[in-house]
Amino acid sequence: MLHYSSSKVAGKAKTKWLSLVLLGAVFATPVMAQTATPLVGKDLVAFLEQVQKASVTNDYSGVFTYQQGEQIMSSRVTHIVDGEGVKERLELLDGDPQEYLRTNDVVQCLMPEQKKIVLTPARKDRFPAFLQTEATHLNQYYTATLSGKKERVAGYECQQLELAPRTPDRYGYRLCVDVKSKLLLRSQTVGLDNKVVEQITFTGLVMGKDVDTALLESGYKLNDWVVEKEELVSVDFAREGWKLRAPQGYVPILSIIRPKGTNQRVKHLILSDGLSSISVFVQKVTEAEKTLQAHGAVQVGSLNVFRQRVDDYWVTVIGAVPMDTLEEMAVSAKFIPPVSSTLN
Repeated sequence: MLHYSSSKVAGKAKTKWLSLVLLGAVFATPVMAQTATPLVGKDLVAFLEQVQKASVTNDYSGVFTYQQGEQIMSSRVTHIVDGEGVKERLELLDGDPQEYLRTNDVVQCLMPEQKKIVLTPARKDRFPAFLQTEATHLNQYYTATLSGKKERVAGYECQQLELAPRTPDRYGYRLCVDVKSKLLLRSQTVGLDNKVVEQITFTGLVMGKDVDTALLESGYKLNDWVVEKEELVSVDFAREGWKLRAPQGYVPILSIIRPKGTNQRVKHLILSDGLSSISVFVQKVTEAEKTLQAHGAVQVGSLNVFRQRVDDYWVTVIGAVPMDTLEEMAVSAKFIPPVSSTLN
């Protein structure tokens, strides 16, 4: 039997350890530093406009999920560009059946349970599009960083652009963009605690020549369906006596009257800084509501809602922005009835 002294055992152990270290050094994959690139000025604008354009000019078909709090909804989209322009079919896969058939700037909203088609203008911000206004001023309100690390979404390699708010009156965003086509594959809204509060992402996707154009066709027979055109009645909040203080960078993009029930009309103002939007609803206080509290706040998923009573009206402000921002807007609302007319 052979016996080894402790010094010999220690020496052999050290030699074996050194051999493993050297072997690891030979076969180890070099780790490259993943650097992030700040995007400022025209570079940021050009990048965002390229991503927005990709949602229009590319052919793609896939399923995406929208997650807001604990609620998850899925939709299927097919988008084709041919000699006749842009064609698109969006089908909601959860909840009540509903489809949107787009031809260029006109959308047919199919409501199967009612056998009704509502014609509406096409939206510029429907995923994978995202910009609601021009991107030229976003540098003033967000810092942008393009990650050097590649990720994968729905089987495609993408690069993440992080847009962090410069002020605490809005949320941030993370956009994961396909490296080749520049199509937006995932969009996340990030709260002040750096947690994702809202997400929309492709879970399956086909692009280019592999897209099946047959997916553009609806399965419904529309011959006997009622066709209506959505009539948007514009309203001027300022002219009707309303003064609102919005966060810097938010500009009005839509101001209309929406029907509510049979006797009441709700005035709806949408403001956006390009990435996020805030909706303001104004409606008369009913007799039954006069005993309710003058203000209230509630959170629904990523959306915050704040309601404030101003004279004989409710001002309700909704958006995926901090609650303090909405409260400040609602509390700042003032109504001065114009001399020549009254608010309906």
